[in-house]
Amino acid sequence: MHKTVEKLLNGVVISCQAYEDTPLYGSNYMAAMAQCAQMGGADGLRACWPQDIKAVKAACSIPVIGINKKFGDGDPLDEIFITPTFELAKEVIDAGCDILALDCTIRECRPFGELELLLRQIKEAYPDMPIMADLATLEEAVKAEETGCVDIISTTLAGYTRNTCGTKTEGPDVELVKEIKKACSLPVNAEGRIWELHDLELVLEAGADMVSIGSAVSRPHLITERFVNCNKKHKQ
Repeated sequence: MHKTVEKLLNGVVISCQAYEDTPLYGSNYMAAMAQCAQMGGADGLRACWPQDIKAVKAACSIPVIGINKKFGDGDPLDEIFITPTFELAKEVIDAGCDILALDCTIRECRPFGELELLLRQIKEAYPDMPIMADLATLEEAVKAEETGCVDIISTTLAGYTRNTCGTKTEGPDVELVKEIKKACSLPVNAEGRIWELHDLELVLEAGADMVSIGSAVSRPHLITERFVNCNKKHKQ
């Protein structure tokens, strides 16, 4: 097991990301958010785009999982936007990320064979770079592990792809974590819809080797929205 992966075992990763349509967009804000996460005891960070990764790496000393999102004009449920190409992977690796994360789902727009070629291309160019496979189903987890190119399996996209949106759980996909732990030997990162401490306990009990939390910590407008909606529901 790669030493950087070992550092994240039994740990908490905080995802620090902001989009252009939100007030916290900008590398300086993300670096500050990452510093807050490190101050709070986070074991790792997840950052998007080369400029943010560079800023976070300069500000923090814990491992950074790097992604490079590229959105198209299509429906996000059908789109591969988390580090979809070798060129985008190269950008965040060169920016200094300690672990590379990319979409390892199997879609009509990208069959498994094309994904496997991408993984091997990355491993050939960067043999010491650990890879986190962001995926949505048990089948994808098994196939990702079989490539021999992946170091961590992550449930990041469960409920966010065309074939899983219909079974999207309100909280984290606990059953998927259990299924992957039974079928695979790689470390499993539980990610997605972990809002409460109880959600964290559930995925840990399911066997998650590490947990990534984003919106519940680092997206204030969504945190506020949850409380506002609860308030409205109570008044009604």
